[in-house]
Amino acid sequence: MTDKLLYWLWLQDCLGSYYNIRQLFEKYGDAEAIFVERERISKEEKFLATIKERFIKNKLEDFADRLKFCKDHKIHLVTPDSKYYPERLFDIENYPLVLYVRGDYRILANPRMIAVIGSRTPSVYGEKSAEKIVSTLAVNDYIVVSGGALGIDSVAHSNALSTGGKTVLIMGCGHGTPYLPENSALRKAVAEGGALVSEYPPYAPVTQGSFPRRNRIISGMSKGVVIVEAAERSGTFSTANHALEQGRDVFVLPGDIESGNFAGSNKLISDGANPIFSGEDILLFYRDITKIKKSGKMKTGNAFENINVDSEYSKKVVPKIRRKKTKKENEDSETELTIKKSDNLVKKSEKISLEGISKNAMIVYNIMSDGNCFLDDIKRESGLDISKVLVSLTELEMFGIAESDGPNRYKLKLI
Repeated sequence: MTDKLLYWLWLQDCLGSYYNIRQLFEKYGDAEAIFVERERISKEEKFLATIKERFIKNKLEDFADRLKFCKDHKIHLVTPDSKYYPERLFDIENYPLVLYVRGDYRILANPRMIAVIGSRTPSVYGEKSAEKIVSTLAVNDYIVVSGGALGIDSVAHSNALSTGGKTVLIMGCGHGTPYLPENSALRKAVAEGGALVSEYPPYAPVTQGSFPRRNRIISGMSKGVVIVEAAERSGTFSTANHALEQGRDVFVLPGDIESGNFAGSNKLISDGANPIFSGEDILLFYRDITKIKKSGKMKTGNAFENINVDSEYSKKVVPKIRRKKTKKENEDSETELTIKKSDNLVKKSEKISLEGISKNAMIVYNIMSDGNCFLDDIKRESGLDISKVLVSLTELEMFGIAESDGPNRYKLKLI
């Protein structure tokens, strides 16, 4: 009996990575059915000449050695007819026909996958934030997906593993290709504590199109994509575009508007992406599938320690400019006021040190001292650019002063 995996290897080699697979399967059936009718299909379909040629010339036995190699080296082949194939990949037209997996291939079926990606040369702020976000996701049983590059990708994989979580690394070349040797130890660790995945055959080299194709899988198998730090022209931004096209949730850590590393990030936020300040924001967004069991063991570190602060400015009080509230909003405010009094909400004069925070963060803090605030209200009343507001909120949260209280809603922490 012919091993069914041979049909998938044959079809993958014939079509490559960017063919509309779904349409072909809807017309003709699975890989075996397409192989049986390959001559007729090659005539009926408007294939490129190279694909037509492979349909006729490629034989099943041509892939027997590849299959044996994978089995001998414990490389699992996960195909669309497998129960471990990531279900979300079926949402994209050009989903991969074969995933070559080293490690725990079974976790690919886990629906709680979140991609975390970012700059290859991250700032201290970006790196520390990525550590905290990933740690929170990992300890709450989310699978962290990334691309294995230097920078934020490496931070994502290593922190997921160090907190006892699982991670999936999507490669842009075949297993065994000596690409990025400085990350070989990380790839080995992922294979032992997660899954190392490629759609390319063993020893397939890196090509110009490898990583854009890889990026569609990172976003495709994930429920949401977290962008920690992205320039406007970067592989990270490419993955973000794939995510938007695929209908995935996009979360972005805001950053300095004067930094090129955050140009793509801030543009995504202005275009409607979800700004986040911690892993808890993502858990709250997915509250319907999240069961928070424990808190992550966050690494300590002050990403804002080198920011110069105008100490005189922090003594100023920002005037409040508020629109006229509706009757319902007034009623809601009265209810919130009662809750605030009973909860002893932190005031700027009470038991909290504001030493060391930036002047913009101080402006935001003064606005929030009146109670729970929506992002739009903070932006309007502060007069700050939205990116500066988001960075200030992140700063307050990292100093333990503020926290998220729902989508685009924030409050000072309780004592």
